[in-house]
Amino acid sequence: MAEDGKSIHPAVAESKKKAHRMEITKQQSMTFKFIKSGETFVMTECSGELSDSLGYKEEWVIGKTPEEIFPKELAAFKMDCYEQAWKGEYITYEAQLNNVPFLVSLNPVFENGKVVEVRGLSIDLIHRVMMERQLEESEQRFRSLIEHNIDALFSLDSQGKFTTVNPAAELLTGYSGKELLSMTFHPLLMEEHLEKSVQGFEEALKGTPKTYDMKMKRKDGEIRFVNLTITPIIVSDDVLGLYCIGKDITEKKKQEAELRETKETLESLFTHSADMIAIYDFDKQTIKLNPAFEKTFGWTEEELRDCRSPIFPIVLDQYLQESLEMIQTVKKGIPIIGHEMICQRKDGSLLNSSVTLFPIFDQNGRVHAYSGISRDITEKKRQEKALRESEEKYRIIAENTMDLIATSDRQGKITYSSPSNKMILGVDPADYLGKNAIDFLHEDDKKRVTLLMRRMVQSRQPVKYEARWKHNDGSYVVLETNATPVINEKGHVESVVVVSRDLTERKKTEEMLRKSDKLSVLGQLAAGAAHEIRNPLTSIKGFLQLLESKAENDFEYYEIMLSEIDRINSIVSEFMVLAKPQVMNLVPTNITELMRHVISLIETQAILMNVQIYFKAEDDLPVISSVDNQLKQVFINLLKNAIEAMPDGGNVFISIERKENDLVVSFADEGCGIPSDKLSSLGEPFYTTKEKGTGLGLMVCYKIIEDHGGRIHVKSELGQGSTFKVVLPMLSIDQEGAPFIV
Repeated sequence: MAEDGKSIHPAVAESKKKAHRMEITKQQSMTFKFIKSGETFVMTECSGELSDSLGYKEEWVIGKTPEEIFPKELAAFKMDCYEQAWKGEYITYEAQLNNVPFLVSLNPVFENGKVVEVRGLSIDLIHRVMMERQLEESEQRFRSLIEHNIDALFSLDSQGKFTTVNPAAELLTGYSGKELLSMTFHPLLMEEHLEKSVQGFEEALKGTPKTYDMKMKRKDGEIRFVNLTITPIIVSDDVLGLYCIGKDITEKKKQEAELRETKETLESLFTHSADMIAIYDFDKQTIKLNPAFEKTFGWTEEELRDCRSPIFPIVLDQYLQESLEMIQTVKKGIPIIGHEMICQRKDGSLLNSSVTLFPIFDQNGRVHAYSGISRDITEKKRQEKALRESEEKYRIIAENTMDLIATSDRQGKITYSSPSNKMILGVDPADYLGKNAIDFLHEDDKKRVTLLMRRMVQSRQPVKYEARWKHNDGSYVVLETNATPVINEKGHVESVVVVSRDLTERKKTEEMLRKSDKLSVLGQLAAGAAHEIRNPLTSIKGFLQLLESKAENDFEYYEIMLSEIDRINSIVSEFMVLAKPQVMNLVPTNITELMRHVISLIETQAILMNVQIYFKAEDDLPVISSVDNQLKQVFINLLKNAIEAMPDGGNVFISIERKENDLVVSFADEGCGIPSDKLSSLGEPFYTTKEKGTGLGLMVCYKIIEDHGGRIHVKSELGQGSTFKVVLPMLSIDQEGAPFIV
């Protein structure tokens, strides 16, 4: 305490103690005298304790010159100083010898106005240098503390003007150091804090330190929160200014605000959540319930407040052990999410619940409580059951229908494929998953189907199309497809349901109807025209024969005309076969004998064409039911076609074999063959591969075999020949002995 009653700052008191200790420290000194002798100086006297510190005894220096006493550079410096003193000047200088700093004062002695002697006094400067070094080190430490401190450090004079600032103060305020040192602290203050800050400044000037939070306005206008500590600067009991420390607490304030907001949000969620929430504290053995919990389960927080176990009355006996294990798991810090169980209300009714348990950790990372969230999933369970039943119905339909059912995303990747794909396309449904449906289309159909699917996505309307889908064996199956978009709640196409139907049988039926229509038209034409054509042909043929009998020359012309009339008559006969169905008198026929008879009729023609006929038939073949003349006509036509297919000669192989309930008659030639794209047109009216053919012969063959309940199969390869197989049903005998077709 000072004499005037004012308190003295601790730092000032310590500074005074150090000054007092330095004042009582004794300095070493030395006196000496020298005179000038010629061009140099000679030491005449030297005494004092400093001479020992400098390393020079009195007896060593008396009578010696500076060059002999001191090192070269110091000797030269001293000679200059001695010379000035000998001229009558009073000289004071500092020097150092043997690491001892000292101060020298030279005083000339005059006699009759002339210098006759110079007296010198040397005082050591060790303590002063040490004090200066300590002061410099102290200043450096203080400067380093100021410069590198993360907090804003600055000082103010009694008028509030900045006197020192550190870089952190510049960063905090946005002003440069030069700007701050030319201004007071007032521009940094917010209007609402101005009075409080000025009052704090004035109180600090009276010696009272202050610490408080305030808002500060930066140079760029940004508002920052600052924790400000103000300490008075006291020298000799006088307050000269203020020393200030400013901590930027903007982020801290922001975090505190966020924490408050988060707390309020959590409390609001806890209070207003539709889910049932309970928080159980293991340490305090207390429970906190939200309103939804109390309303749903019927128990109030007061009723469960003293419960000694986290297993509430809502847990049924059959779930007791399971619940205890869940609690132990949560105590280990492991959450349990979405565990479904049946809970009990206070009134005894049951509730389907989804239970989620989260551990709550204390500041040491130990689980001290947990939050339990229960959600009523009764309606969800009902919907899941209804969905399963619905899915089961559709699954049964999808897995048992003959239609092909598939689903894909909007990019065309298949997500489901029904089992019928295996039966119709020969591909396992699992092989389609994840693949693009377009990849299984015929190359010529891809572009068209892609455009249709894009149109469907854009219009969100179903599309229908026919396309060829690849079978597992490499062939293609024609499918009629209905593609329906599935629209989500946002109105976007989410997926596509595709239902396809095999059109193979329908196409065959359409083809049969088309051929039937041709045959019907041709039959009507034949029925109407055959008789009208035959009558004039008979007259023409008769008169030609009469004229031929009387003719004397040009007999070959008559033969040609009669031959052409026979050809016309043959065509008309074939027309008659295509007319309306006639009554067929079927009789048991030995097909082997019938074939031998046909070969005998055609063999001569074959020999002329350089064709060899080979015939092979199984033994004990059963009879068939046929109109033998019509069947003979078919075999003759097929055999003649085989021979005519080999104009340069070759071999024809005829075989008859039994296959289950059918007899198969094969005609195989080594001719030119038929292109694969032409095979489907065989048997159509007026379609022929022969240069002079009518296309009616093979058509008649197809019709006769169909009338006999059989069918004709054709296999051919260009340059390798053709094989026609006639499949006929065998004849059996009923209980009354009447024949019938198997």
